[in-house]
Amino acid sequence: MRTKVMLLAVGLGIGGTETHVLELASGIDRSKFDVTVCSLKSGGCLVEELRRRGIRVVCLNGAGKGDPRVLFRLWKLMQEERPDVIQSFLFWANLAARLLGRLSNAVRVVCSYHDEIVSEGWLVRMIDRFTFQWSHAVVCCSEAVRRSVSNCLGAPAPRQTIIPFGVDAGQFAVGDAASRTELRLRDGGPIIGTVCRLAEPKKGLHVLLRAMATLNRGGNDPRCQLLIVGEGPAREPLEALSCQLGLSDCTVFAGARRDIPRILPLLDLFVLPSLYEGFGIAILEAMAAGKPVVATAVGGIPEFVVPGETGLLVEAGNPAALADAIGSLLRDPERAKQMGIRGRARVLAAFQMSTVVRRHEQVYEACVGHA
Repeated sequence: MRTKVMLLAVGLGIGGTETHVLELASGIDRSKFDVTVCSLKSGGCLVEELRRRGIRVVCLNGAGKGDPRVLFRLWKLMQEERPDVIQSFLFWANLAARLLGRLSNAVRVVCSYHDEIVSEGWLVRMIDRFTFQWSHAVVCCSEAVRRSVSNCLGAPAPRQTIIPFGVDAGQFAVGDAASRTELRLRDGGPIIGTVCRLAEPKKGLHVLLRAMATLNRGGNDPRCQLLIVGEGPAREPLEALSCQLGLSDCTVFAGARRDIPRILPLLDLFVLPSLYEGFGIAILEAMAAGKPVVATAVGGIPEFVVPGETGLLVEAGNPAALADAIGSLLRDPERAKQMGIRGRARVLAAFQMSTVVRRHEQVYEACVGHA
């Protein structure tokens, strides 16, 4: 008899966690597990993609954070589906799973943490801390996140399992690449790129823009171009800062895209200047595409980016250090190329999605076995 697993997400738009849910649901062994993906919100661009892959999706159409009707809808769904395990992702989904799991003697709750606990208000943290005990297992995406959860929530380490993100490296093999024209990029000159949700100050994109201004101040011809892929609440302020710094002619805001494997081949260098980051799945994708990486030494990033081998790590919030690191690799393309080769080899050796899926399956089996 197959184990019934429900993956509970806040939403199914574009993002690192949402992409992780997509790939996890797609990879789980269907001969052993019956998988349903449930979203507290309505719709999202990944809903149809999940369904095309043969995965059942249920959207609870929540009106916003803390919509009490979502709890009733989720409880009704749980009574109909009778899942053996619910794995939840991010705070609101974790809270809903814990509350309803507390009312049910049958379901086992696996809560997931994908970021360091640094931005939540005191009330959210208090609720998280109080309800944490109702989790049967906890999955953290990095050792940095595990430490943060332990320190901020007083969580016992033995209940936590570290399972890093993974990627299907085969998707990032060189194939059909986007053109510069398609992405409104000029011919000539190096292209620096990043892929992330435009959420400031977390992602540090204001730091990247200031670093770009420093790089292009020397009158290099042709100037470096910056490609920012993603959408989010900070887009307008970032576009305004780009204009203010005189970068509007060499910065492209490409919006949200689902064809990242086509875009990465265009880049000479991938940059993620986050001020804090639980893992940084976009970096892993860039490494899988054979791209050298410049990132900040925060959170879980140093756990998989090896400085001097697969990329360079700099101090967060320091535009000058970021510009120096980017410039050093642009001036030494052979060194950058070798970093990209070693980065892809590291992904193939340690961060394949198939391994990540198998480790999640082991967590589900352990939960059911201890029920």
